[in-house]
Amino acid sequence: MINASQQNYLDFDALSQLKTEAKKDAKSALKEVASEFETIFVKMMMKSMRSASFGDELFDSESAKFYRDMYDDQLSQNLSKNGGIGLADVLVKQLERYVPDQTAEHSEDKISKSKKAEESIAVGIIEKENSEEMVFSSPKEFVHKLWPLAEDAAKELGTSPKVIIAQAALETGWGKHIIRNSDGSSSNNIFNIKADNRWQGKYSSIDSVEYIGNIPRRETANFRSYQSVDDSFKDYVSFLKTNSRYDKAIDVEKRESRYIEEIHAAGYATDPNYVKKIDRIINDKPLADAMKTLPSDRQNGGLG
Repeated sequence: MINASQQNYLDFDALSQLKTEAKKDAKSALKEVASEFETIFVKMMMKSMRSASFGDELFDSESAKFYRDMYDDQLSQNLSKNGGIGLADVLVKQLERYVPDQTAEHSEDKISKSKKAEESIAVGIIEKENSEEMVFSSPKEFVHKLWPLAEDAAKELGTSPKVIIAQAALETGWGKHIIRNSDGSSSNNIFNIKADNRWQGKYSSIDSVEYIGNIPRRETANFRSYQSVDDSFKDYVSFLKTNSRYDKAIDVEKRESRYIEEIHAAGYATDPNYVKKIDRIINDKPLADAMKTLPSDRQNGGLG
């Protein structure tokens, strides 16, 4: 079995080894599987707590966030491997009854079916996190994955994909702090659009920082939840085009900063520094470097 004391969150071979062990003997591998699931759950809890914080401009640089995420991932791993929060033990008790004892006598057909069931339980739990969200490991990956969606949105709104990417980067911390649903899955809400009385879909309730008279105040707010990131971009376009207060922002083509100024003035965000923060991302190195690696026909990011 895997030596838990030697694991770290970058040990990708450990998961592969665990899958192999699960195929051979699911019952003995079940505790390790449950522990991995608990690690994922703890990681989600920590990300949710981080996203609910006010933030600190001194420690909120991209490099600081990167190392903070590394620390959180390793902390989640260590916590789960050293007693955890009890979730793994509960999972083991619940799942043991469904895992056949391979020492018992089975017909050839039953053995084949039980192996498939064991593999499904072990592998399915481990891979659950990856099947529910789009993951961004860096600003470069964030830009590359979202650029085609930003291009489509920019054409509809008369602005540039670059400014839409910058806005999405600010709203989600380059994809690291996308709001999560109550079950831990991603809301895929890239632009943090709230769920008002016109919204008929799923939503997530979280603590949010709003500015009243330029004074920050924490309050609970509902945010829209989507099936996919693609749906989030489409709803972003629809949200702006169907709300008359944003007509001035999308009526004519404008400079990137002017577009943000107009939607901010119309009430998109309450943060008084919203425009300045997006301008800083537009002109900062992470976005510039990421855009340089885009295909040559997509690098200008302008209005055309």
